[in-house]
Amino acid sequence: MSDDNSWVSQLLHRHAAVLGKQSTPSAQSLTALNTLQLADALLDKCRLCESHPDHALQVALVGPTQSGKSTLVNVLLDTNAAGISALAGFTVHAQGYANGYSEQALQLLSPMLKPLHRVSADALATASLDSYVLESVTAGPAALINPAVVWDTPDFDSIDATSYTHAVMRSVAIADVVILVVSKDKYGDKRVWDMLQLIEPLHQPLLVCINKLDPQDETTVLRAFTIRYQERLDTSLPPIIPLPFVRRNTTAWSVALPDAQLSALQAALHTLRNQVDRQATVRFAQAFIEQHREQWLAPLIEERSAATSWRELIDSAIVRARVQYERDYLDDPGKYDTFNRALAELLTLLEIPGIAPALGRARHLVTWPARKLLGLGRDAYDRQVDPVGYRARQVVPISQEAQVLERILDTTLVSLQGALLEQPPHPFWQALAQAFRHREPLIRQRYLAQSEAVRKQFEPEVEAAAHRLFEQLQAQPTLLNTLRAARATADAAGVALALKSGGLAPADLVLAPAMLSVTTLLTESALGKYLDTIKHELKERQRQHIHTHLLQGVLVQELDALTSTLTHENLFAQQLEPELRKVLEQAVN
Repeated sequence: MSDDNSWVSQLLHRHAAVLGKQSTPSAQSLTALNTLQLADALLDKCRLCESHPDHALQVALVGPTQSGKSTLVNVLLDTNAAGISALAGFTVHAQGYANGYSEQALQLLSPMLKPLHRVSADALATASLDSYVLESVTAGPAALINPAVVWDTPDFDSIDATSYTHAVMRSVAIADVVILVVSKDKYGDKRVWDMLQLIEPLHQPLLVCINKLDPQDETTVLRAFTIRYQERLDTSLPPIIPLPFVRRNTTAWSVALPDAQLSALQAALHTLRNQVDRQATVRFAQAFIEQHREQWLAPLIEERSAATSWRELIDSAIVRARVQYERDYLDDPGKYDTFNRALAELLTLLEIPGIAPALGRARHLVTWPARKLLGLGRDAYDRQVDPVGYRARQVVPISQEAQVLERILDTTLVSLQGALLEQPPHPFWQALAQAFRHREPLIRQRYLAQSEAVRKQFEPEVEAAAHRLFEQLQAQPTLLNTLRAARATADAAGVALALKSGGLAPADLVLAPAMLSVTTLLTESALGKYLDTIKHELKERQRQHIHTHLLQGVLVQELDALTSTLTHENLFAQQLEPELRKVLEQAVN
């Protein structure tokens, strides 16, 4: 058996961890855990069969409480090795009794039984369920099977059975022959038939012993069992041996079965022993895994589906955010100021009288003359009118784009928070809602900080647009000289007054006399179409820049990362191992 099935053990640990924290796990969850435990043990059995195909014959007796498993173990080996108790659920450990094998042969079984560890019979403790017994015994002369390792397994229907199901599954998986032992009172119990249906796909040689039968009930019980077996299972009916109720000799811890039953048992065991096919064990184990794979992966697929739904909610919110950015900023003439800043930069390149000296000095201080342009007049005005207040505060020009981007953040977060409240009460969504509330202040803080940084990163595009316009003007000297001549008629004093009053925003800059003259001449010239092209390209670059570096690069990244930080105790699919992730991807795709 290759290591391609390592994901089974990984998945088992996840199921066990989740169910271990639930007070009342569902029947479906318990079934998934039981079958995973059996599959994991079967893979160990396959490795044992491949590395040591002639290892000791394993016979496992399974059954509900008070069915007589321990008594039958003693009968099979003609020994008093198996302890017997009148208390229901007395057997809580797997206990193996080996007849005819060396200690070296028994040690080969240790990897098969992990994570259980081997102890002596007198060291067993009811409170410690992670141990098992495997000891050599001397079979009596009336032993019915020899050599063999006979396993007395934990009761699978007691109140505490879920605590040691792993021991039951390990015992079933190691078995070459399974003997189901039931009493006349419990042969119809659901858990008995659940066990039969569980092991049916393994095609292990099976013997059914119906114990504690009164003579007058034997025919009725056997018929009822046969009918139910044929109704519920597809495999052929296994041999069924009725065992009468026999009062045990309490001093010898043994029972004396009639010779007819002993002979039937011995003959059945001989036949079943000859049916053992360890090569087939490997094939049936793989088929068992494939049969249950979908059920095991279901919780992970459900979480993956929820994560996909969350990403779709994010994508929809970002689409709305992009539309909002276009509507409230790019397509709003009263707020869109980026191209006006490019024209302001063009003014500096044209050296418009009246503002060139101030802009020239500003270029040594800051990167962007247009932004500095907005502050020069306001600073001068504040210094003259309110010198005390000017020193007490720093005036920061209000950015229309920054305000729009902050409103987009508010709208997006509120929208997603509302969407989370509408999701079903699944652990994934509960954990995500909690993570969202915890992380929201940090998301907001990073977004706003990056918003300013991203807008600054775009400023070279503004300058580049101005330079492209200027390069086109240089190719047309007549138009360039006309624009430079326009500065003589431009009301530079009006620009200075507007700047000093602090009322000139980038959106208003185009209305300033100097800017108006240049803009009018450009629009009406042969470069009018090129001017529109530059404006359109600048707007499109800004749209993509904000989308890539802020909406996708920050907001989507932060929101999408929430799913990798979930800590809910009932989640299965967090931080998957590579092998398990590969299997999950195959199942999803």
